Amino acid sequence: MEAEIEKNREEMFLSGHEMAGLIFAVHEKGAAFRFKAPGSSMCPSIRDKDILTLSPLQGMAPLPGEVAAFRRPRANRLILHRVIKRKGKSYFFRGDGQHHIDACIPQENIVGVVTQVERGGKALFRPDRIRHPLLTRLYFRSYLVYLNLRRFLKTIFKRFIKK
Repeated sequence: MEAEIEKNREEMFLSGHEMAGLIFAVHEKGAAFRFKAPGSSMCPSIRDKDILTLSPLQGMAPLPGEVAAFRRPRANRLILHRVIKRKGKSYFFRGDGQHHIDACIPQENIVGVVTQVERGGKALFRPDRIRHPLLTRLYFRSYLVYLNLRRFLKTIFKRFIKK
């Protein structure tokens, strides 16, 4: 029976504006929303076509280091990036695979927080909704060190290969 359901399942493609509206409607009911990640701006932690679970904030503010979805104030796009820092009721985001920081995003434009990433049918991580700010910051800082070291080694490796 499950194989038959899987066989008949179709994919639905929505614009960023439509997706944000659907996510808001699901989150208003207090439920999490699962979808297939489009794009590679969060590579290597989240890859194109990974299955993500986006949970409602439920009165909690996202912490630096967490991955959250937000709407740009003037665009009809839904963006999924990592929280870099908080300044008052505004947030700065950046994709793991990008060098530039997104513009300042007001808290009311944040749609939800990624609580699970699935790749190849297996859950990669599922952070608890009970979060410890120090652990989140330590994880994020160690991840940034890893990314910078990786870029540095890649540059050095390319120079030696060319010689």
